[in-house]
Amino acid sequence: MNWTKLLYIAIIVLLYIPMVFVGANVFFPQYTGANAHYRGGFGDNCYAKYPYPQNPDDTQRLEIDQNQRQCQEEYQQAQQKFETDKLAYEGPKYVFIALFNLAILLLALFLPTLQDSVSMGLFIGSIATTFGATIRYFDTNSKLGFAVLVVTFFAMLFFINRKKDSFMDWKKG
Repeated sequence: MNWTKLLYIAIIVLLYIPMVFVGANVFFPQYTGANAHYRGGFGDNCYAKYPYPQNPDDTQRLEIDQNQRQCQEEYQQAQQKFETDKLAYEGPKYVFIALFNLAILLLALFLPTLQDSVSMGLFIGSIATTFGATIRYFDTNSKLGFAVLVVTFFAMLFFINRKKDSFMDWKKG
């Protein structure tokens, strides 16, 4: 077993995967980092102001309950809109990641000047990143993303079939 080749492959994979996700966040910054989750709050009228009435009568209690219910409904609607907008935005982000990985996979497949360990590192990195992105952005239901995933699958099969002989004997230097 040639440990040097395995080390090179591991280094490429370990740098490639975060590089792609960071790059996607750079080119698609909305809904990332601090913007990844809805942080809208309840309005000023959601809860009774301090000091809270110690013994509210029925009219006050009904008014407080109605305000809280209305505020919570508004919050849920805003949360739902945020989630819908986020999924719509993340569809193209997933397609970007999948297309980039497909391009790298094709580069690893058809560029004959790459060393075997570099080619295998790019192959494993692009496949692992595509898998991770598919899991992460699964709910986007992107039709274009699915098409790219299918092409990636067949390119992966072609890569394995074409390059299998160069990876079978790891004892070669």
